[in-house]
Amino acid sequence: MRKRVIRHFFSFFETQEEWLNNMAAQGWRLVKVGRFDYEFQSCQPNQYVYGVEFVGDKSYREAKEYRAFLEELGYQTFTKNLNINYSLGKLRWRPYAKKAGQIATNPGSFNRELIIVEKVNDGKPLQLHSDYQDLIQYYKPIRNLYVWGVLFCLFLAIGSSIPGLFMIPVNQVGTVILGVVSVILLLPIIKYTQLIRKYKELSITNE
Repeated sequence: MRKRVIRHFFSFFETQEEWLNNMAAQGWRLVKVGRFDYEFQSCQPNQYVYGVEFVGDKSYREAKEYRAFLEELGYQTFTKNLNINYSLGKLRWRPYAKKAGQIATNPGSFNRELIIVEKVNDGKPLQLHSDYQDLIQYYKPIRNLYVWGVLFCLFLAIGSSIPGLFMIPVNQVGTVILGVVSVILLLPIIKYTQLIRKYKELSITNE
């Protein structure tokens, strides 16, 4: 038996991961992922476990190689969109990414910012990062992603007060919405900053 669920996540990646694991606990295995939907097939409860990896900071080649590496380890993988990009013609700019990862193309790395990882539940946790330094390097671009989101919202809000700066004016309601979005985006910035600080302290303690 199959079922399709329409769902979009605006918050932390961990929320999506937790939801997928709750679905697996109820006996639903992920078989297909769309932009706003997930397709599941019935299975034994708790037969699979899931993780969600951010790869939006990587180039298309790096993300593809990482996905191939995960599959060599025996994991099933799915790509998922995040859609935090800025348009430059047919290209998409990711200021939070590294080097070649800053440019996303379609087809290519556009709409493939996340990798959903599926593992057969053998009683061992799905652990994709081996040490504290690895976790620090993983969370930094995620934090930067939200930092750039706040800066972009502030740019639009401030720019709306300058006549003629934008082709499409931002009214007062739009400015308020941008302010609210900026505040919401501060939450993951705080969360991931705290995680980075935590792992830095643990790294020093365990040297």
